[in-house]
Order: sequence, then C-alpha cells, then structure tokens
Amino acid sequence: MIKQKIFGRIFGWCLPICETGGIYMNCRWFLRGKLGLILVLLSWAWLLPGPVAAAGTEVYFSPGGGAETALEKLLDGAQREINVAVYFFTSRTLAAAVLRAHARGVRIRIVLDGNDESDYSKGYYLRRRGVEVRYGRGLARKTTLDKKESERRTKNYGLMHHKFMIVDEKIVATGSYNWTAAAESWNRENLLIVNSASLARSYTAEFKKIWESTLVK
Repeated sequence: MIKQKIFGRIFGWCLPICETGGIYMNCRWFLRGKLGLILVLLSWAWLLPGPVAAAGTEVYFSPGGGAETALEKLLDGAQREINVAVYFFTSRTLAAAVLRAHARGVRIRIVLDGNDESDYSKGYYLRRRGVEVRYGRGLARKTTLDKKESERRTKNYGLMHHKFMIVDEKIVATGSYNWTAAAESWNRENLLIVNSASLARSYTAEFKKIWESTLVK
C-alpha cells in the first residue's frame, strides 16, 4: 500500500506538468527526457512484487499445499531414470506413481532408511514388484557390541535422513518432506523442486555414494 501511494505521488507531480506545459518541460519532453524515464522506471520496478522463487523452481508447503501432487507429477513425467533417497516411504499415492513409471520402463532406484521396517513401509511392497529398493544408514555409533553383531543391528548406526529425488538427471526435488501421509496431511513440511542439470549432478553423486554402501534386505 505504501508503494502504491508513493507511485501515485510521483505521477501526481508529473501530470500537472504535462497538462499545463510547465515552465521547464511539457508532457512530451517529460516522457522523452532522462528525468522522466528514470522516475517512471524506478517507480514501476519498485512497485512490482519480488519473485517468490527463481525461474525453474517450485516451492510447496504442507499440510495440504500440493507437495504430494507435485511429486506424483514428476514421477509420472519421468522418461529415463528416477533416483530416490527418502527416510520414510508410506504414501500409497506415490507408490502407485512409482509402479506406473516402472511399467513404462523407467529405471527406478530407491534408498530408504534401514530402520524403515514398519508394516506401512512401501519398501518391500515395491521390491516384490520389481523396483530396486535398498536400505541405507549413517555412520556407525560408538557401541560396546562386537563388530559382527554391530553390523547386523542397524540401530547402532546413524540415519539415512535424506529426502530427495532426481528425475532424468535434470530435476531435483528436495526438502523436509517425507513420502508419508503424515507429511502430506499433518506435519509442517517443505518441498523445493529445481530444474537444474548441475544441481542434479551433485545430488546424483551423493545418491551413488549412498547406493553403493546400502543394504539389501
């Protein structure tokens, strides 16, 4: 509102000059002159709202902000490859979209946290249908267990806490958003989608590092 008032005052000052043909400039010369051009451009640029996100990016918030729909759209639009690293995956909607992509011949690799063994997890469900799913973990915690037993017990490790997806080596979806009903309906989460091949390369390098060190259950 303040910007609009200042914008109006500038043009309120300009218009009388134009109408009366003022001492120093008339309307035609005001608009052609440097002073008029500068005032118009600065006023107009300042009046415009700033961008919400840079070109090639999309931002979503939950609950109810369209994050799940945006991820589903990315999965349905994938043509060659989808790489996913997500802490929890229980969403039926996104699991169905993964299977549709798999049926189209898209290569899909999914890494979940090694502790994601709940009855609601889609990991085993997708593996039984031919999707490549592995389980990751963080670094080993200090433990009094012997090495062999420690390796068997995932809880003695840090978490695979990422939540990102790379589509066709050019689109990255990342943020706090887990692929769960809770993230979509109750939690306050964020999802950022960026169309950037260079960013996708960085995320792909991290994904490959995780994939090569994962467990297959």
